[in-house]
Amino acid sequence: MMKRSKLAKETGTNSPILSRNLALFLLAGSLLSACGGSRGTPVVEPLAPGAPDLGTASSTPGIEYHPSKIIGINPMIPMRADGANTDASLRPTLDAFGLVAMGNSGSCSGTHLGNGYVLSAGHCFLDGADSNTIVNQTCPTVKVYWGYRGSPSTGSPKPVVTMTSQCTQLIHAQLDMDLDFAIFKVDQAPKASVGIALESARTPAKTKITIFGYPMGRPLEWSQYCAVNKSSVVGRPFNSAARVAYQCDTQPGNSGSSVIAFNTAGVPKVVAVHDAAAPDPIQYNIGTYMYDIRQTLKKRGVDLDKLTAPAGTTGAN
Repeated sequence: MMKRSKLAKETGTNSPILSRNLALFLLAGSLLSACGGSRGTPVVEPLAPGAPDLGTASSTPGIEYHPSKIIGINPMIPMRADGANTDASLRPTLDAFGLVAMGNSGSCSGTHLGNGYVLSAGHCFLDGADSNTIVNQTCPTVKVYWGYRGSPSTGSPKPVVTMTSQCTQLIHAQLDMDLDFAIFKVDQAPKASVGIALESARTPAKTKITIFGYPMGRPLEWSQYCAVNKSSVVGRPFNSAARVAYQCDTQPGNSGSSVIAFNTAGVPKVVAVHDAAAPDPIQYNIGTYMYDIRQTLKKRGVDLDKLTAPAGTTGAN
């Protein structure tokens, strides 16, 4: 199992809140599983009892920056089980978002990009590791709970989970001042996915974006919309053109949440992965561009565009 260190930015969601929320959900006698898309009321069936051991240690602070920020008034919306309280164009994606349980090390968020490949944050896997990059490693302690959403407080009688997957291979994880991302493979994947943006340049400033994730291990929450504030991040500790800044709210546990924009056809696409926040008093959350992730993997001979492309196509755009 991966060790923890002072670089534990947002994997520090191994808190009593996370353990209580997810354990109560998974062990509650009538566990539910929804299949297929998110439109309408999910069709549910019982799941076998059981909960991951997410630990109860307090979170470890990051270095020189806060792990995540609520900027102004928190507009994050807990998702109903049927997804009715988000935009219709986004409902089909809800089962593509998973709570990534990192064994005893807390949890992150992840997104199914297609064909069983999942995007998350590099520090979820690399905190405490001896290297800033890991490739082609097994990941038996990592599980993903897809589409975990709904609670009495949101008008849903019971939360649902659409599928549980096991991480089988960590394709690439990287954590440095330029890049913080992970791509891993799961044994079974949800039908829903969010394709990656295949632009030949980084997403420009003022682009409308949105984020879904699992803050503090709670069921799925939606940031609503914000915009790309800076097309590159200049200043400590990042100073990197591969980083994107925005003011969508996040909390610990959102590490690995995909940053989503709409292409010219109005289809949601992943343009970045959320992984950090700027140091105070700078009011930005920060992610790593999908453009730079794709380029980094291509240098290794890994073509993420082809790996995640729908059958019969050459890319996910």
